[in-house]
Amino acid sequence: MSAGAASGRLLRGRVGTLARGRPELAALYALLLVGLAARIYFMVVWRPAITGYSDSGVYFQDAVQGIWSDPVRTVGYGMFLTVLHAITPHLLLVTAVQHLMGLAVAVVAFLTVRRIGGPPWLGLVPAAIIALGGDELFIEHAALSETVYIFLLSLMLYCSVRAAADGRLAWAAAAGLCAGLGVWDRGAAISLLPIAPLWLLLSRRRPTRRTVAMGALSLVIALGSVGAYIEWRHLASGLSGLTTNGNWNLYGRVAPWADCTKFTPPPGTQQLCDPTPPAERVGHSAEYYIYSPDSPAQRLIGPPYEISADRYAMSRLWEFSLSAIWGQPLDYVNAVWQDTIRLIDPNHPSYGDLSADQFIAFLLGGPDYRSGQNEFVTYWQQREYPHDSIHRGAIAPLKAWEKLTRFDGPWMVALLLLCLAAPWVVAGEPRAGARLLSVTTLVLLFFPLFTKGYDYRFVIPALGPLFASAALAAWGIGTRIRRRAAPA
Repeated sequence: MSAGAASGRLLRGRVGTLARGRPELAALYALLLVGLAARIYFMVVWRPAITGYSDSGVYFQDAVQGIWSDPVRTVGYGMFLTVLHAITPHLLLVTAVQHLMGLAVAVVAFLTVRRIGGPPWLGLVPAAIIALGGDELFIEHAALSETVYIFLLSLMLYCSVRAAADGRLAWAAAAGLCAGLGVWDRGAAISLLPIAPLWLLLSRRRPTRRTVAMGALSLVIALGSVGAYIEWRHLASGLSGLTTNGNWNLYGRVAPWADCTKFTPPPGTQQLCDPTPPAERVGHSAEYYIYSPDSPAQRLIGPPYEISADRYAMSRLWEFSLSAIWGQPLDYVNAVWQDTIRLIDPNHPSYGDLSADQFIAFLLGGPDYRSGQNEFVTYWQQREYPHDSIHRGAIAPLKAWEKLTRFDGPWMVALLLLCLAAPWVVAGEPRAGARLLSVTTLVLLFFPLFTKGYDYRFVIPALGPLFASAALAAWGIGTRIRRRAAPA
């Protein structure tokens, strides 16, 4: 028998042993292999990356001009690009690393659910949607900050669960660090900062000395890492805070429906009112009021991507936005509700922005959804990666797969109901982990709706914990049904 044949028999024997003894691990390996094959195919047919979305140009600009050049966003992703650029100045490396991070997230999701409890195979549910889901594939292939954000989020959840299970402070510190670094990557991650500390504090139902220490340490590390970012930004650029123009987002949330006849704008903010009646503002989403030159705010204080000459610009936006919310609370609730419906029906009309179909079209086709041209992105991409060649091949199978694996409509209703039920229907020790996943999912889904507006891009990071909490809930319900059906 040749050496190759002997090696093949040995490999088949080990695989067979694994499949019989640890079938959940064999299934995980199979998911990862299929996911790797899909990612390799993506890199072959569409390279070096998907760059139709305008934010990609902002991140390239950060890497070229200096990481503190963007006054609207936190710039962790620009740092990420800068580090990889130092290794090799090719965007394909970024895409490859992001795809590997996506597969790592699938493994971490599997381990997180296993550590929470339940059947060994339960973690395959979130691992499958991350390793094989079309939305995950597209977001990993795009030069956008989501992949790093999802990676840090998954590590935060895993470290939190390990801290509660092992009682080790090092895991609690790691959870806080991942949450803080998430803010470096995306400012919206600030909503996640209290989750791990509070959950660790209450993970044993009643606080103990150990859970108080873990929660406090996690919070200190999270806040300390955010503080380090702010201090670094100030020392390097002279700018204060996480961002300079962050209040544009809340203004974009309220401006489409704000009616200055229903509330009194604070002094100095009257020009932020749109004279067009709200009923006639068709197509005026949050993005219009933030980025359109016709926006009342741009006319008053300048564009959001520049630091305004008006030293009170951000306080004006903040005061106007809060006044609109307090003066028109029902309109604010209605705007959030219409965006909530879009979690189930992405094409439902609202003041939000891109639906799922529009988001994928924007990624591939640019601002007009068709041509594949985005001059702003192209300019900065060529500045950052001048030696890259661009290939656009057979993307249709991947687009079809993304649409097939997209969860909306009745499927999303079922997932959200299971997510909400998980903290109540999961019994025993796994209940605490189910609470962590459910709360994280709800924060990821609803914080953008309250502070900026719907965009399908914001839904994708929630898919992992959403499926994990839904899987735990389905298992908990099944366990209860079996117990009740069992003979006395």
